[in-house]
Amino acid sequence: MDVPNELLRAARVALNIGQRELAKLSGVGQRTILRIERNDETVTLESRRRLQDAFEKAGVTFVPDDGTSGPGLRVRRDLINQKGLRF
Repeated sequence: MDVPNELLRAARVALNIGQRELAKLSGVGQRTILRIERNDETVTLESRRRLQDAFEKAGVTFVPDDGTSGPGLRVRRDLINQKGLRF
């Protein structure tokens, strides 16, 4: 699934992690993360996929557009309980 930039930012916010921490987790530069979150379409697919992989390893599942509902994401329940995340 080609995850939209907006969902990549939403995943970071949902996990309550900063751009600096995400850069360490993903190997993507903090400046590139900022560009992705500003919806810069010139960022490479490889960088976006590295973020997606980092989020998936951290417990996020990206849900594709099914024609009726748009794309979205899910966070593992244990992370929600463990980190006190609120949705």
